[in-house]
Amino acid sequence: MKRLLAVGLAGLLIGAASLVALDEKELTKKMKAAGEHMNGLRKSMGAGAMPDVAAHAKAMVSALEGTDSFWADRKNDEAVKWSKDGHTAAMALAKAAEAGDAAAARTASSAMGASCKSCHEKYREKLPDGTYRIKQ
Repeated sequence: MKRLLAVGLAGLLIGAASLVALDEKELTKKMKAAGEHMNGLRKSMGAGAMPDVAAHAKAMVSALEGTDSFWADRKNDEAVKWSKDGHTAAMALAKAAEAGDAAAARTASSAMGASCKSCHEKYREKLPDGTYRIKQ
């Protein structure tokens, strides 16, 4: 009985944690990880290394997971859509790369890149020191 209660409580805590919106620091950390994997994706796609593409795509899925909550908390429907579209495209890219389907991987990669670019152009500002800040 105690074990069942502990498992149930752990599940509730994990579920509650996933409902908490990201703060700017957490979003920035996720975006830096996404940027690193996007660079890896470009290199791997160019080399036709589908296993590496799949690994980077899976990391992108993880990096983009929950980013929509940051924007939802700020009631920015446009950025929520771009975040969700990017996440969906990353999942499609991972699936295509795992299947060795280079054409589908390119299509998904383009869709993901378009989502990222749209959001970054509107909501990311480059500072004089070369770092970025989020425009809200």
